[in-house]
Amino acid sequence: MRRKSDMWEQYNDSDASFLPGEGEQAAKAAALDVRERLATVEEQLRSQFTSMAAYAQISQQAIDTARAESRADLDREKATLVSLIERVREEALSGGGAPVAEPAAHIVAHDDITLARIAQLEDKFQQLTMQFAQTLRYQEELANSITHLVEAQMRNAGWLASCGQAAS
Repeated sequence: MRRKSDMWEQYNDSDASFLPGEGEQAAKAAALDVRERLATVEEQLRSQFTSMAAYAQISQQAIDTARAESRADLDREKATLVSLIERVREEALSGGGAPVAEPAAHIVAHDDITLARIAQLEDKFQQLTMQFAQTLRYQEELANSITHLVEAQMRNAGWLASCGQAAS
């Protein structure tokens, strides 16, 4: 069987080579490696942002829970103290139960002692109220500090806390 010479196409050196050169292959390999690394870094950044957002959400829930518990404790303490003060007032006004024949000077001294005790209880109640309010202020300051810290850390890392996009 004979071959015809025009059957085979002649290769032109001016055309692009069939196989790329070593430099071009190395550049493509390096570009592919950079692309893979960039995808890995992007995935890690998204993962880190997601975990930071989750930690921030958990912290916010913990702060809200602590705030609600302290508010409930404050309300219970307040109700308890008010009921005790009311009971002492009722006892002081009613004379402590069954009337007893006592000298007038002793009754006046007894009433003064009762009124002094009521005044002391009211002062202690006021101090407790102030301490609970101060505790709530401290918790709010702590929550604000944590929020500020997370936002600053996210800004320093190049993320916006509000939308999760890379900062320009």
